[in-house]
Amino acid sequence: MDQRIVKIQPYFEERMWGGKRLIERYDYHTDVYPVGEVYNVVALENHADCCVEEMDTTLSKLYKTHPEWFCCDTDELPIRVNILDPEAPLSIQLHPDDPFAKAYNGGRGKPEAWVVLDAPDDGTIAFGHTATSKKELLDLIDAKAWKQLISYIPVVVDDYLDIPCGTLHAIGTDVLTYNISRNADCTLRLYDYERIDPHTKKQRDLQVDAFIKNLNIPDTSVGFVHHEAIKQDGLLVTHYFEQPGLYTLKRIVVNGNGHFVYDRFGFYTCVEGAGTINDVPIKKGETVLVPESCHDLQFDGTMDLFLASYRNV
Repeated sequence: MDQRIVKIQPYFEERMWGGKRLIERYDYHTDVYPVGEVYNVVALENHADCCVEEMDTTLSKLYKTHPEWFCCDTDELPIRVNILDPEAPLSIQLHPDDPFAKAYNGGRGKPEAWVVLDAPDDGTIAFGHTATSKKELLDLIDAKAWKQLISYIPVVVDDYLDIPCGTLHAIGTDVLTYNISRNADCTLRLYDYERIDPHTKKQRDLQVDAFIKNLNIPDTSVGFVHHEAIKQDGLLVTHYFEQPGLYTLKRIVVNGNGHFVYDRFGFYTCVEGAGTINDVPIKKGETVLVPESCHDLQFDGTMDLFLASYRNV
């Protein structure tokens, strides 16, 4: 099959802290409500899996039936992308490393990274903690001294936040983020504000013991890092991160037209504006897959795009 640029349909997740802002902001159409996050790229077979409508398949099946579109060294698509816009803070949580995740649910660890797209002036996120020893951590948890334990940092729009495995984190209210991560699903919750799940009428499960076992002590979180955009063939390109075996993240701002050469497959998600990539239209909220063989790209329009990709080890 000839490789070509194809659109990836979003996969919506209901979340108790969600609402309708994502739907309104990106003109999405779904019966899911309240929407807390949109997976622009996810390929977990028989679970969360984006649809590739024009090929009548799912992203996980496309990855397996046409590996030449990706040329990756992994059995499953290695990356995922989602956009979150919580109307209440997320639970205090972390993601474990590979060995723990494999024993816990048969999956993999989930390092991730965020770029904040929009936030209130006083927007914050929970990121890191104050405990210097396991004993101090246990004492603070037993006392439910959450404000004393949890570190909160002010949001910096457009900057990059790296979240390694074992890092305490939670997106705050009204903080809109673009997220990239390994294509995995293992979250351990410490605290959830004693909220009641409207479906079960009970508080959500916490994994306190597992959280404690996996938390980085002392805290090693770094915080937001600023990356300057560079002019490149008519485009403004920000190189946020690249680590073989994990993921690659770039940002491309188009004002008119420009040329971009990239030697790997890529998922391009438009977060503002509209335009075309090699004459394929894309607008705010949409994602396209540019397969491995399509290296030479022409951008036209006015748009803000994120590029998510992966390099083999």
